[in-house]
Amino acid sequence: MEYEVIDEKFMDETEIRDNYTNFIDKNSEYGKKMLDHIQKNIKIDNFEKVFEELSALNLNIRDDYLRMLIDAIPSSSDQVKAIIAPLKLNIKEEDLKLIISVLKKHL
Repeated sequence: MEYEVIDEKFMDETEIRDNYTNFIDKNSEYGKKMLDHIQKNIKIDNFEKVFEELSALNLNIRDDYLRMLIDAIPSSSDQVKAIIAPLKLNIKEEDLKLIISVLKKHL
């Protein structure tokens, strides 16, 4: 699946839901499918807060990889390593577990 970056600004869950509600109001089948997908798949309560907490760990993980971690919500250190592997960072096991604990805290 390909993604297109539309805007650098993060939308919170309410904004996303409101945008797709507009599609639904116009009887858009695409909008209905997207809203259904969002309601089933948004797992993190407050994306921006989680992003800030992960950034505050100062592990030199790029923003786009932090977003991937938040989207994927890995449950093991190996999964975190797999997601950030292209960055070729040497992150300690305790830091990997800290990433997981931050993500689980916000589920």
